[in-house]
Amino acid sequence: TMTMNQIKSRTCQLLGSCLALTTFLFASVAANALSLPPRFFHKTLVGTNFVPILGMNVDGNVNPLDPSYTISSDADIEANVVMAGYARNFSLFGRSSQLAYMQPMGDISIRSTSGAAFPIDSSANGFGDPFFEFNINLIGPAPQRTLPDALRYNPGFSMDLLLDLSVPLGEYDKGEAVNMGMNRFWGRVGFPMIYQIGDVWAPGHRTSFEVIPAVIWYGDNDDYGPTGNFTQSTDPGYSVAAHLTHDLSDEMWVSLDYTYMQLGDSEVGPVETDGKSFSSVGATIGTQITRNMVFSLGYQTTMDDNDPKDIQMSTFSASITFFWGSVLEGLHRIGSDGQ
Repeated sequence: TMTMNQIKSRTCQLLGSCLALTTFLFASVAANALSLPPRFFHKTLVGTNFVPILGMNVDGNVNPLDPSYTISSDADIEANVVMAGYARNFSLFGRSSQLAYMQPMGDISIRSTSGAAFPIDSSANGFGDPFFEFNINLIGPAPQRTLPDALRYNPGFSMDLLLDLSVPLGEYDKGEAVNMGMNRFWGRVGFPMIYQIGDVWAPGHRTSFEVIPAVIWYGDNDDYGPTGNFTQSTDPGYSVAAHLTHDLSDEMWVSLDYTYMQLGDSEVGPVETDGKSFSSVGATIGTQITRNMVFSLGYQTTMDDNDPKDIQMSTFSASITFFWGSVLEGLHRIGSDGQ
Protein backbone atom coordinates (compact mmCIF):
# COMPACT_ATOMS: atom_id res chain seq x y z
CA THR A 1 0.00 0.00 0.00
CA MET A 2 1.36 3.44 -0.92
CA THR A 3 1.61 6.14 1.74
CA MET A 4 0.21 9.62 1.16
CA ASN A 5 3.71 11.05 0.64
CA GLN A 6 4.47 8.32 -1.91
CA ILE A 7 1.22 9.08 -3.74
CA LYS A 8 2.04 12.80 -3.72
CA SER A 9 5.56 12.19 -4.99
CA ARG A 10 4.55 9.83 -7.76
CA THR A 11 1.60 11.97 -8.90
CA CYS A 12 3.77 15.10 -9.06
CA GLN A 13 6.38 13.17 -11.04
CA LEU A 14 3.77 11.92 -13.50
CA LEU A 15 2.26 15.37 -13.97
CA GLY A 16 5.60 17.13 -14.17
CA SER A 17 7.08 14.78 -16.74
CA CYS A 18 4.02 15.19 -18.98
CA LEU A 19 3.70 18.95 -18.59
CA ALA A 20 7.39 19.65 -19.08
CA LEU A 21 6.98 18.38 -22.60
CA THR A 22 4.10 20.71 -23.32
CA THR A 23 6.50 23.62 -23.30
CA PHE A 24 8.08 22.26 -26.45
CA LEU A 25 4.84 22.91 -28.31
CA PHE A 26 5.86 26.55 -28.04
CA ALA A 27 9.47 25.85 -28.99
CA SER A 28 8.38 23.83 -32.02
CA VAL A 29 5.87 26.42 -33.21
CA ALA A 30 8.46 29.18 -33.37
CA ALA A 31 11.87 27.60 -33.73
CA ASN A 32 10.68 25.00 -36.21
CA ALA A 33 7.15 26.01 -36.91
CA LEU A 34 5.92 22.58 -37.90
CA SER A 35 7.89 20.05 -35.87
CA LEU A 36 6.15 18.56 -32.87
CA PRO A 37 7.51 17.97 -29.36
CA PRO A 38 8.33 14.64 -27.68
CA ARG A 39 5.89 13.27 -25.09
CA PHE A 40 3.61 16.27 -25.54
CA PHE A 41 0.68 13.94 -26.20
CA HIS A 42 1.10 11.89 -23.03
CA LYS A 43 -2.00 12.58 -20.93
CA THR A 44 -2.44 14.01 -17.46
CA LEU A 45 -5.25 14.91 -15.03
CA VAL A 46 -8.38 16.61 -16.32
CA GLY A 47 -8.50 20.21 -15.08
CA THR A 48 -4.72 20.73 -15.01
CA ASN A 49 -3.54 24.19 -16.09
CA PHE A 50 -0.07 25.25 -17.11
CA VAL A 51 1.83 28.39 -18.13
CA PRO A 52 5.12 27.95 -20.03
CA ILE A 53 7.81 30.63 -20.43
CA LEU A 54 10.33 29.93 -23.17
CA GLY A 55 13.44 31.68 -24.44
CA MET A 56 15.32 30.65 -27.56
CA ASN A 57 17.94 31.62 -30.11
CA VAL A 58 17.62 30.60 -33.76
CA ASP A 59 20.21 31.01 -36.52
CA GLY A 60 19.84 30.12 -40.20
CA ASN A 61 18.71 31.33 -43.63
CA VAL A 62 14.92 31.28 -43.04
CA ASN A 63 12.58 33.19 -40.76
CA PRO A 64 11.74 30.64 -38.00
CA LEU A 65 8.29 32.21 -37.51
CA ASP A 66 7.40 31.64 -41.20
CA PRO A 67 6.05 28.09 -41.80
CA SER A 68 6.70 28.37 -45.56
CA TYR A 69 10.46 28.74 -44.91
CA THR A 70 11.36 31.19 -47.69
CA ILE A 71 15.14 30.86 -48.15
CA SER A 72 17.47 33.89 -48.09
CA SER A 73 20.50 32.09 -49.53
CA ASP A 74 22.91 35.04 -49.29
CA ALA A 75 21.86 36.16 -45.82
CA ASP A 76 22.03 35.12 -42.18
CA ILE A 77 18.86 35.36 -40.08
CA GLU A 78 19.04 35.40 -36.28
CA ALA A 79 16.03 35.40 -33.98
CA ASN A 80 15.79 35.88 -30.23
CA VAL A 81 12.26 35.00 -29.18
CA VAL A 82 10.44 34.78 -25.87
CA MET A 83 7.10 33.02 -25.65
CA ALA A 84 4.44 32.74 -23.01
CA GLY A 85 1.10 30.98 -23.11
CA TYR A 86 -1.59 29.04 -21.34
CA ALA A 87 -3.05 25.55 -21.77
CA ARG A 88 -5.67 23.44 -20.02
CA ASN A 89 -6.51 19.76 -20.08
CA PHE A 90 -10.18 18.75 -20.05
CA SER A 91 -12.56 16.01 -21.10
CA LEU A 92 -14.64 16.36 -24.29
CA PHE A 93 -17.10 13.68 -25.48
CA GLY A 94 -15.52 11.38 -22.92
CA ARG A 95 -12.01 11.77 -24.37
CA SER A 96 -8.88 13.50 -23.04
CA SER A 97 -8.51 16.92 -24.69
CA GLN A 98 -6.35 20.01 -24.51
CA LEU A 99 -6.60 23.62 -25.66
CA ALA A 100 -3.46 25.77 -25.83
CA TYR A 101 -2.57 29.35 -26.70
CA MET A 102 0.88 30.87 -27.25
CA GLN A 103 2.17 34.36 -27.99
CA PRO A 104 5.65 34.92 -29.48
CA MET A 105 7.54 38.18 -29.01
CA GLY A 106 11.12 39.27 -29.59
CA ASP A 107 13.37 40.38 -32.45
CA ILE A 108 14.61 39.04 -35.80
CA SER A 109 17.49 40.40 -37.89
CA ILE A 110 18.72 39.60 -41.40
CA ARG A 111 22.18 40.45 -42.76
CA SER A 112 23.83 39.76 -46.14
CA THR A 113 26.62 37.17 -46.07
CA SER A 114 27.98 37.80 -49.59
CA GLY A 115 28.79 40.74 -51.81
CA ALA A 116 25.25 41.15 -53.10
CA ALA A 117 24.43 44.04 -55.43
CA PHE A 118 21.69 45.06 -53.00
CA PRO A 119 22.92 44.23 -49.45
CA ILE A 120 20.32 43.23 -46.88
CA ASP A 121 20.42 44.77 -43.42
CA SER A 122 17.03 44.72 -41.72
CA SER A 123 15.40 43.81 -38.43
CA ALA A 124 11.98 43.50 -36.83
CA ASN A 125 10.79 43.34 -33.23
CA GLY A 126 7.55 43.16 -31.30
CA PHE A 127 4.76 40.57 -31.23
CA GLY A 128 4.34 37.64 -33.59
CA ASP A 129 1.12 35.91 -34.62
CA PRO A 130 -0.85 34.23 -31.81
CA PHE A 131 -1.12 30.47 -32.14
CA PHE A 132 -3.94 28.18 -30.99
CA GLU A 133 -3.97 24.39 -30.71
CA PHE A 134 -6.74 21.88 -30.00
CA ASN A 135 -6.04 18.20 -29.39
CA ILE A 136 -8.41 15.31 -28.63
CA ASN A 137 -7.63 11.65 -28.05
CA LEU A 138 -9.28 9.21 -30.47
CA ILE A 139 -7.71 5.90 -29.39
CA GLY A 140 -6.26 5.33 -25.93
CA PRO A 141 -7.01 5.36 -22.19
CA ALA A 142 -10.02 7.18 -20.75
CA PRO A 143 -9.53 10.69 -19.27
CA GLN A 144 -7.75 10.87 -15.90
CA ARG A 145 -10.35 12.34 -13.57
CA THR A 146 -8.94 11.11 -10.24
CA LEU A 147 -5.56 10.37 -8.68
CA PRO A 148 -6.01 6.58 -9.11
CA ASP A 149 -6.63 7.25 -12.83
CA ALA A 150 -3.33 9.15 -13.04
CA LEU A 151 -1.43 6.43 -11.20
CA ARG A 152 -2.86 3.72 -13.47
CA TYR A 153 -2.24 5.62 -16.74
CA ASN A 154 -0.56 3.57 -19.47
CA PRO A 155 -0.57 5.07 -22.99
CA GLY A 156 -0.28 1.67 -24.72
CA PHE A 157 -1.06 2.59 -28.31
CA SER A 158 -2.74 6.00 -28.48
CA MET A 159 -3.78 8.24 -31.36
CA ASP A 160 -5.04 11.84 -31.23
CA LEU A 161 -6.52 14.40 -33.60
CA LEU A 162 -4.54 17.66 -33.69
CA LEU A 163 -5.84 21.00 -35.03
CA ASP A 164 -3.62 24.11 -35.15
CA LEU A 165 -4.31 27.68 -36.24
CA SER A 166 -2.01 30.71 -36.48
CA VAL A 167 -3.91 34.03 -36.68
CA PRO A 168 -2.28 36.99 -38.52
CA LEU A 169 -2.41 39.59 -35.75
CA GLY A 170 1.34 40.04 -35.28
CA GLU A 171 3.40 43.03 -36.41
CA TYR A 172 3.91 43.08 -40.20
CA ASP A 173 5.54 45.70 -42.46
CA LYS A 174 5.38 44.93 -46.17
CA GLY A 175 8.53 46.98 -46.76
CA GLU A 176 10.75 44.84 -44.50
CA ALA A 177 12.81 41.76 -45.39
CA VAL A 178 11.76 39.99 -42.16
CA ASN A 179 8.72 40.31 -39.94
CA MET A 180 7.43 38.99 -36.63
CA GLY A 181 3.96 38.48 -38.14
CA MET A 182 3.23 36.60 -41.37
CA ASN A 183 0.11 38.50 -42.54
CA ARG A 184 -1.69 35.26 -43.38
CA PHE A 185 -3.40 32.34 -41.70
CA TRP A 186 -1.76 28.94 -41.58
CA GLY A 187 -2.69 25.75 -39.82
CA ARG A 188 -2.12 22.04 -39.41
CA VAL A 189 -4.13 18.81 -39.10
CA GLY A 190 -2.27 15.88 -37.58
CA PHE A 191 -2.67 12.45 -35.99
CA PRO A 192 -0.11 12.04 -33.18
CA MET A 193 0.52 8.40 -32.24
CA ILE A 194 2.26 6.95 -29.17
CA TYR A 195 3.55 3.42 -28.72
CA GLN A 196 4.52 2.45 -25.17
CA ILE A 197 7.68 0.32 -25.05
CA GLY A 198 7.65 -2.09 -22.10
CA ASP A 199 4.91 -3.04 -19.65
CA VAL A 200 5.92 -0.67 -16.82
CA TRP A 201 4.79 2.96 -17.05
CA ALA A 202 6.00 4.64 -13.88
CA PRO A 203 8.52 7.44 -13.18
CA GLY A 204 12.02 6.19 -13.97
CA HIS A 205 10.81 3.36 -16.24
CA ARG A 206 9.02 5.02 -19.17
CA THR A 207 10.12 4.52 -22.77
CA SER A 208 8.05 5.48 -25.80
CA PHE A 209 8.19 5.72 -29.57
CA GLU A 210 6.08 8.47 -31.13
CA VAL A 211 5.16 9.34 -34.72
CA ILE A 212 3.27 12.50 -35.66
CA PRO A 213 2.17 12.85 -39.32
CA ALA A 214 0.54 16.17 -40.22
CA VAL A 215 -0.75 18.15 -43.21
CA ILE A 216 0.02 21.88 -43.30
CA TRP A 217 -2.12 24.45 -45.09
CA TYR A 218 -1.52 28.14 -45.81
CA GLY A 219 -3.67 31.17 -46.48
CA ASP A 220 -2.57 33.94 -48.89
CA ASN A 221 -0.54 37.03 -48.04
CA ASP A 222 -1.97 39.78 -50.26
CA ASP A 223 0.63 42.40 -49.22
CA TYR A 224 3.86 40.55 -49.98
CA GLY A 225 7.11 42.11 -51.17
CA PRO A 226 8.80 45.51 -50.71
CA THR A 227 5.83 47.41 -52.11
CA GLY A 228 3.06 45.02 -51.10
CA ASN A 229 1.96 44.59 -54.72
CA PHE A 230 2.28 40.80 -54.80
CA THR A 231 0.28 37.89 -53.43
CA GLN A 232 2.14 35.04 -51.75
CA SER A 233 0.39 31.67 -52.14
CA THR A 234 1.61 28.28 -50.90
CA ASP A 235 0.20 24.83 -51.62
CA PRO A 236 -0.35 22.41 -48.71
CA GLY A 237 2.67 20.51 -47.42
CA TYR A 238 3.20 17.75 -44.89
CA SER A 239 5.52 16.74 -42.07
CA VAL A 240 6.41 13.60 -40.11
CA ALA A 241 8.04 13.83 -36.68
CA ALA A 242 9.43 10.90 -34.68
CA HIS A 243 10.70 10.71 -31.10
CA LEU A 244 12.35 7.98 -29.06
CA THR A 245 12.03 8.94 -25.39
CA HIS A 246 13.38 7.36 -22.21
CA ASP A 247 13.43 8.14 -18.48
CA LEU A 248 16.89 8.70 -17.00
CA SER A 249 15.47 8.83 -13.46
CA ASP A 250 12.17 9.47 -11.67
CA GLU A 251 12.44 13.21 -12.40
CA MET A 252 14.44 13.35 -15.65
CA TRP A 253 13.85 12.15 -19.22
CA VAL A 254 15.59 12.50 -22.57
CA SER A 255 14.43 12.25 -26.18
CA LEU A 256 16.07 11.82 -29.57
CA ASP A 257 14.04 13.75 -32.16
CA TYR A 258 13.71 13.66 -35.95
CA THR A 259 11.52 15.67 -38.33
CA TYR A 260 10.98 15.41 -42.08
CA MET A 261 9.10 18.15 -43.88
CA GLN A 262 7.90 18.56 -47.45
CA LEU A 263 6.93 22.16 -48.17
CA GLY A 264 4.22 23.04 -50.68
CA ASP A 265 4.92 24.75 -54.00
CA SER A 266 4.72 28.53 -53.73
CA GLU A 267 3.79 31.39 -56.03
CA VAL A 268 4.66 35.08 -55.64
CA GLY A 269 3.14 37.11 -58.47
CA PRO A 270 4.18 35.36 -61.71
CA VAL A 271 7.10 33.49 -60.07
CA GLU A 272 6.53 29.86 -59.10
CA THR A 273 8.88 27.91 -56.81
CA ASP A 274 8.92 24.18 -56.12
CA GLY A 275 8.50 23.25 -52.48
CA LYS A 276 11.67 22.25 -50.65
CA SER A 277 12.05 19.23 -48.39
CA PHE A 278 14.37 18.96 -45.42
CA SER A 279 15.12 16.95 -42.31
CA SER A 280 16.22 17.98 -38.85
CA VAL A 281 17.54 16.13 -35.81
CA GLY A 282 17.79 17.12 -32.18
CA ALA A 283 17.52 16.19 -28.55
CA THR A 284 15.30 17.20 -25.66
CA ILE A 285 15.87 16.86 -21.92
CA GLY A 286 13.50 17.78 -19.10
CA THR A 287 13.45 17.62 -15.33
CA GLN A 288 11.10 18.48 -12.49
CA ILE A 289 12.60 21.07 -10.10
CA THR A 290 9.64 21.63 -7.73
CA ARG A 291 6.23 19.98 -7.29
CA ASN A 292 4.68 22.64 -9.60
CA MET A 293 7.56 23.57 -11.92
CA VAL A 294 9.58 21.81 -14.61
CA PHE A 295 12.63 22.86 -16.63
CA SER A 296 13.50 21.82 -20.18
CA LEU A 297 16.36 22.23 -22.67
CA GLY A 298 16.29 21.50 -26.39
CA TYR A 299 18.53 21.67 -29.44
CA GLN A 300 17.60 21.08 -33.08
CA THR A 301 19.47 21.47 -36.39
CA THR A 302 18.82 20.78 -40.06
CA MET A 303 20.69 18.02 -41.95
CA ASP A 304 22.43 18.01 -45.36
CA ASP A 305 22.30 21.81 -45.52
CA ASN A 306 25.73 22.72 -46.98
CA ASP A 307 24.33 24.23 -50.17
CA PRO A 308 23.27 27.90 -49.76
CA LYS A 309 19.95 26.98 -51.41
CA ASP A 310 19.20 24.39 -48.70
CA ILE A 311 17.12 25.29 -45.66
CA GLN A 312 19.49 25.93 -42.75
CA MET A 313 18.34 26.39 -39.15
CA SER A 314 19.79 25.68 -35.71
CA THR A 315 17.83 26.25 -32.52
CA PHE A 316 18.66 26.28 -28.83
CA SER A 317 15.82 26.71 -26.32
CA ALA A 318 15.34 26.76 -22.55
CA SER A 319 12.02 26.84 -20.73
CA ILE A 320 10.22 26.78 -17.41
CA THR A 321 6.64 25.53 -17.05
CA PHE A 322 4.37 26.19 -14.06
CA PHE A 323 1.38 23.88 -13.56
CA TRP A 324 -1.47 23.45 -11.12
CA GLY A 325 -4.87 21.80 -10.74
CA SER A 326 -7.58 21.41 -8.13
CA VAL A 327 -7.03 17.65 -7.67
CA LEU A 328 -3.27 18.06 -7.30
CA GLU A 329 -3.57 21.00 -4.89
CA GLY A 330 -6.07 19.00 -2.83
CA LEU A 331 -3.53 16.20 -2.62
CA HIS A 332 -0.90 18.62 -1.33
CA ARG A 333 -3.29 19.94 1.32
CA ILE A 334 -4.20 16.43 2.48
CA GLY A 335 -0.53 15.51 2.62
CA SER A 336 0.29 18.62 4.68
CA ASP A 337 -2.52 17.94 7.16
CA GLY A 338 -1.35 14.38 7.59
CA GLN A 339 2.21 15.30 8.53
